[in-house]
Amino acid sequence: MNDKAAEKVQARSPRSPIGLVAGGEDGDRGHTVSRLLGRMRHSAFQGRKLGEAFEVWQRMIDGDGLICLGLAGSLASAGLAPLVTWLVERGYVDLIASTSANASEDLLEARGARFFQVDPEHVDDAELWRQGFYRFYDHVVGATDYDAMEDFTRGFFEALAIRSTAPALPGVRFMHEFGRWLDGQGLGATIAATCFRHRVPLFVPAAPDGPLAEGYRTARAKGPVVDFFADYEIALRIMARYMPPGPGTSAVFLGGGVPKDFLQITATSVKAIRGDDAPSPHLAAIQITTDNNVFGGLGGASVASECISWGKEAQDGLNVMLFADVTIALPLLCQGLLERYGAGHTRRARAAIETDLAAVLDG
Repeated sequence: MNDKAAEKVQARSPRSPIGLVAGGEDGDRGHTVSRLLGRMRHSAFQGRKLGEAFEVWQRMIDGDGLICLGLAGSLASAGLAPLVTWLVERGYVDLIASTSANASEDLLEARGARFFQVDPEHVDDAELWRQGFYRFYDHVVGATDYDAMEDFTRGFFEALAIRSTAPALPGVRFMHEFGRWLDGQGLGATIAATCFRHRVPLFVPAAPDGPLAEGYRTARAKGPVVDFFADYEIALRIMARYMPPGPGTSAVFLGGGVPKDFLQITATSVKAIRGDDAPSPHLAAIQITTDNNVFGGLGGASVASECISWGKEAQDGLNVMLFADVTIALPLLCQGLLERYGAGHTRRARAAIETDLAAVLDG
């Protein structure tokens, strides 16, 4: 091995990186997941990447930069919405870009709907239709409950039409008002309501692709117009404040798709606005996905390679590509962060960031 190659090789810990947590060293002290993730960092394959993701997320939290979160797919129906609100409450994310499903389907359980597990390999979908169930791969919800949730959102559009006097408003303000309305309806544990209370910008670039579309369709009063291009202008103002020479931006992508690209493409626009030759990338990124980037989907492109060619991620950044199911990886990472920082912890930089972002949004 030549010297240049040797510089890229990190020595593995001489101790066994993974093993049963036995009595004596770790026994019964509670901090088992965080220690396990630390040991996995010195392992291999996706176990190593999970440990690296845990390490990088801690560095994001300990820093002063803006932490963005991309929420793809339908994680809310899988029961992960409480983890997202937990991250918001502790300041472990400062800005969210989400699919419409994740920003609204957490209303189902909040309103008392029940999910039921099914065997995805043997379930009869025609029979589910006859019995009145909608399927999310391996779990189902009653069609009556889902339809009622969609109809429930109609009240938001009617209330907004009465309250707002502006002819148009940005999508991020639209979601802020949605969160305010949910909070007033006693649904404060939802993602949108939690973002509202903590002044966390919630961008939903494809808001009609979900339950809100049906709520809008059935609303007796509609207005104002939602300007999603204004969203991008606001996102650019935020990113330009934090991208170097500011304290920097970082991102955690749960899946890929539109939320990931929305957050990443801001880097190319900030560079164009500044007119600099140097890129304005996120300084750290974690993507958790089961997608395979060889099929050409930009949302699935590795944050550690292809995205660098666009200037979206830093060449020397803390970029971790973790190929794993989000429903496995995110609970482990959140439990590890809980053990690492303690139950009452709030990120030190959060108060200043909240004030700063509120000024941008209100302005």
